[in-house]
Formats: sequence, C-alpha cells, structure tokens
Amino acid sequence: MDDDLTCRPGPFGFDAAPPAPGSAAVSLLSTPLLGKPAGLPWYMGWGSAPLTFQPEADTMTNVQVAPAELALLATGYKPLPAVVEALCSKAESYMWFHEINRFPLRMCHFLAQLAHESGRFTKLRESLFYSTAARIVEVFGPKHSAKVTLEEAETLTRNQEALAERVYGLGNPRKAAEFKHSLAGEGFKYRGRGLIQLTGKANYEHFGKHPDIKLDLVAKPELAEDPFIAVQLAVAFWKERKLSALADADDVKTITRRINGGAEGLGDRIKLLATAKNIWLNKPVR
Repeated sequence: MDDDLTCRPGPFGFDAAPPAPGSAAVSLLSTPLLGKPAGLPWYMGWGSAPLTFQPEADTMTNVQVAPAELALLATGYKPLPAVVEALCSKAESYMWFHEINRFPLRMCHFLAQLAHESGRFTKLRESLFYSTAARIVEVFGPKHSAKVTLEEAETLTRNQEALAERVYGLGNPRKAAEFKHSLAGEGFKYRGRGLIQLTGKANYEHFGKHPDIKLDLVAKPELAEDPFIAVQLAVAFWKERKLSALADADDVKTITRRINGGAEGLGDRIKLLATAKNIWLNKPVR
C-alpha cells in the first residue's frame, strides 16, 4: 500500500507549492453562448442555466477516451470503474466545456498528471498507512516541513490518524497554519482526496467555493471522492494554476512544479505522458 505511486501526499501536501498565479480563478461559465444539451445533467457546478452552452454529443469535437485506452495508461493497475466511467463518459461534456479534451496534447498532459496523482486512477482518498518507518522518512522526513525522524516514524507506522496529525495537523505547526487546521483530527479529516488529491481544510474551503464547484467541502470533505466531482475539482485546479497553456507548449516540468511545487514524481509523470501521447496524440478527434 505504501509504494511511491499510491501512498504519498497529494500536491497540497508538499511544502513548496506556489500560490496560483494571477488573481482569483475566472470561471468559463460566463461564456455568451446559449443553449442546453439534451439529456445532460445540469448540476454540480455546471453553472446557472441558461447562460451556458453544452454540446450535443454529435457536435462535439474532442479526444474521446475509451475505457481500454485508460486501462493502457494505467498498465499494471486496475482503475476504479467509477473513475473510468467519469473520465470516459459522464464528464466528457464537462471537460469539453472547460476546454480540456478539445485538444489532444492538452488532454494527454491532463490525464498523465491525474494518473500519477491518483495512483493510476486507483485512489480517490490518500492512504497514510505506511508499513515501514523508512518510507515515512522518505516522504515526510528532512525534505518536508514535518521533518519526521526515523525514531519518531517507528511510532507512526500503520497508524493513519497519528501520521496525518503529525504531518498535516497540529503536530506540524507550519502545515497546520497553511491548511487552517486548529483542531485535533483535522489533519486526517482533510487528507488528500480526489484525482488531484485535494489536501487541507483551507483548500477544501477554497475549491468548494470555486464558481465551478459550489459545494460545502469543509462540512462534507468526502464529496471530493465522488468521481464526477473529482473530475470537476481537477479541472478547477487545472484552470486556476493556468496549466492548459503549459500543456499546449508541452512543458511537463513547469506543470509538475505548479502541481506540487517541485519535481516530485517527474520521471513517472514523463513516462505517463509518453504513454498518453502514444495513445491519444495522433488519434483523430471525434
């Protein structure tokens, strides 16, 4: 459970993540295009109809992701069926509206980053169950603000609540202040969730209030584990960090820095991107 793909903090759990460039995120829901798609869900942050446009399926031009293709990107792992359904069908029009899957290279970067963050689409909730002290030190030791020692780590193995409190909660004053954690247990309550691994009460509050989300994620953090909402959160994060332009420029290093503040997992992200390009880059858009 504690390999380097599935048992590590999400982008919000690291220390060096820069603030989103620019001011508050601007929602694309202000588009002047009118209309409403037949048979598509009008909920969960799609906007306040009828001032938005959603395409009919036969008029969409986008990179269509098939379940078998997503499985190929996640080779060696078994993606959660609900995540596959969200990325391949339920959220297809949502990603089109937010200009993610209209462009093959952009979609390749988006899926490669999500695959890395979610353990090849197998995790919608961060696991802090570490079986060895060495692995805890590797992730939360000298390079992390928690600076967990090997001796201390021995007491934190196989104890998710205790480890979360130590690295995200009151046991780590720097992170507690950053995440607005003031009560015991909040480090665990607001651990990483979703495809982008949203972490910390401050981030749950911020993205819950995002104009494309509008959900009380502080009161109900488990909502971030819903596959469709997980896609929404990933798109909101992608937009706020202005990653589409970087994806179009094929700049995986800067995208990675804006996601986690450094080069964590860069080699794996590059490999995933190469696989994604082989699958979708030269595939005709629908």
